[in-house]
Amino acid sequence: MEDVVNYGTVIIAAISALAFVVSVITQVTKSIAFFSKIPTQLEVVVLSVIITPAAYIAYAQYNYMQLHWYMIAASIIAAFFVAFVAIFGWEKFCTLYRRFFKN
Repeated sequence: MEDVVNYGTVIIAAISALAFVVSVITQVTKSIAFFSKIPTQLEVVVLSVIITPAAYIAYAQYNYMQLHWYMIAASIIAAFFVAFVAIFGWEKFCTLYRRFFKN
């Protein structure tokens, strides 16, 4: 049970950091002519799908972990959580969580 709490904390911190990075990159690139034509939410999703697996691969390489296809697939799924938090924020994410997982 202790591992679940520790991993949960790390996962929430990673999602927060990645959502922050995606939000900053989105804000900076929206002033560029080409990116101003793309819908902001689409840009956030694309950035999340690129940055989250790249961050996982960098983390795995830094810790000399073996890369597995299912972990890369999991990081792509996690990218949608990062995009959701970057677009709507933690409050809406917590509301959605409470709606589906009532204790």
